Amino acid sequence: MNQPALTEPTAAAVHAQPTRPRKSKDLGKAILFLLPMFAFLIVFTYLPAGVALVLGFFHYHLLGVDTTFGGLADFKEALTYAVFWQALRNTLVYALYMIPATIVGAVAIAVLISEKSRFYAVLRTFVLLPYITPVIATSIGWLWMFNPQYGILNAVLHWLHLPESQWLLSPRMAMPSIALYSLWHGLGFDVIIVLSALANIPQQVLEAAAIDGATGWTRFRRVTLPLLSPTLFFLVIITTIGTLQAFSQIFALTSSPGSPVGGPQNATLTLIILIYQTAFSYFHLSYGSAMALLLVIIILGLTLVQNWLSKKWVFYQ
Repeated sequence: MNQPALTEPTAAAVHAQPTRPRKSKDLGKAILFLLPMFAFLIVFTYLPAGVALVLGFFHYHLLGVDTTFGGLADFKEALTYAVFWQALRNTLVYALYMIPATIVGAVAIAVLISEKSRFYAVLRTFVLLPYITPVIATSIGWLWMFNPQYGILNAVLHWLHLPESQWLLSPRMAMPSIALYSLWHGLGFDVIIVLSALANIPQQVLEAAAIDGATGWTRFRRVTLPLLSPTLFFLVIITTIGTLQAFSQIFALTSSPGSPVGGPQNATLTLIILIYQTAFSYFHLSYGSAMALLLVIIILGLTLVQNWLSKKWVFYQ
């Protein structure tokens, strides 16, 4: 008796059979591996944010007894608090120092070291090195550099026959001094991002512009910058958010025995420092939460404005 010939299953049939069970199995593994991250985010990010959101509408003091619903009372009090507006002004001044300096500095350094050479990796390492060092550790060294009596910065100014500065002890120079340290510490990250964007620019476009007679500056302004605009927009957003939330460097550079953080004369008192003092020095958690929510609204508003303005200058290929 003739046996029916066995035919090999088609490729579509082979792949179609285990698709659903395999996808379910892979999804289960993915969820299992992501659970620790989700748990961390819920416990240390979303839950505290939710508690702060609720506390902002209550009158709650850590050392108090009664907790009562206050509605918008803490928000109104913050908006009529002179120190709040001073802290907001200092925060915006710090952002105005940092954002242009970060973008211009990152692009300038990235363009200068973007040429492939045997020193390229060494230069990239030295640029990134400050970013990976702890803020507290490097702040100690910069405190010595900023010292008016024996600091190296005043020694350089003296050698150049320029007026010396009080740096962190001067209400006028304290915020620029912190911005100088922050720029040194964080610029490496932005440089690496810009270097990656420069590496992705098609060389044919630059070569075509050179053939057409465009000078180096014209190629940079008319070709390189437009192609870098999405990356620069990303850096503007994250730099804005980071500067409005800056805490570690201000705390490390301005805290001293017998002197509150944010000195001298509240010259470096930013909103995040004021929120910290209100909540954890004076234990007025609801008042601090209300100011924190106002800061979130300010950051969200500035981000939306930047996103709207980006439609006029960001070029997507």
